[in-house]
Amino acid sequence: MKPRSLLEKISNFSNSLEILKTHFFTVPFLVGFNILTVLILGVLSIYAKLNNKGDGVERLFSDPFNFWFPYEGILTGVSEVLGCISVAICAFTFGLLRQKQPRSRSSIFLFFSALLLGILYLDDRFRMTLILSRLGISKKLIYLCYGSGVFLYIFNFWRYIKTTPYLPLAAAFVLFAISRFEDILNSRSIGLHAMLEDGTKLLALVNMALYFWHVCHQEIEQHFQQSEQR
Repeated sequence: MKPRSLLEKISNFSNSLEILKTHFFTVPFLVGFNILTVLILGVLSIYAKLNNKGDGVERLFSDPFNFWFPYEGILTGVSEVLGCISVAICAFTFGLLRQKQPRSRSSIFLFFSALLLGILYLDDRFRMTLILSRLGISKKLIYLCYGSGVFLYIFNFWRYIKTTPYLPLAAAFVLFAISRFEDILNSRSIGLHAMLEDGTKLLALVNMALYFWHVCHQEIEQHFQQSEQR
């Protein structure tokens, strides 16, 4: 077998790079998000190196795990996964529907559903309400803003919501309200407080995920049926 020349190796390498480049740019936003992530990690690394803060950077990636109580926080983790599922399926379905029906009522509904649920998820995951309350902003005012957002959401999309099996959605919002009221009242019993605040939130997220899973499944199925008929 004749060994390949240096020029052939360089040519093959260039072709491989072109193929990788083509695949890399096929997925929208792939380049931007990768560059942004690398920049953030690079800035953190430089900051840690210059200020001798390596342990601080390590904490950003530390696992919330207690060896002696491995079950600690497990239901909180389940709640976060369920919240993320609702946001993801709404955003994905909206992205699919907007290709053919950018201004349909269902696609607009799913867009604002993803936006509202995303804000609630970020607040819960990154403890934004707790941080703002420590800065002097009343929890009542924050929950009033969230409640107003939910009211406007239901008011604007009630006609569409009525065409769906909305009982799980209604139950979810009621359970969320109970959870937030308990956070403000703060019962003396630790177990009761956990069940009324976190237990009701978990149940709300279960109903929310099931509702949007069903709605999104129906919308995608209808979308493909219409595409086949065309």
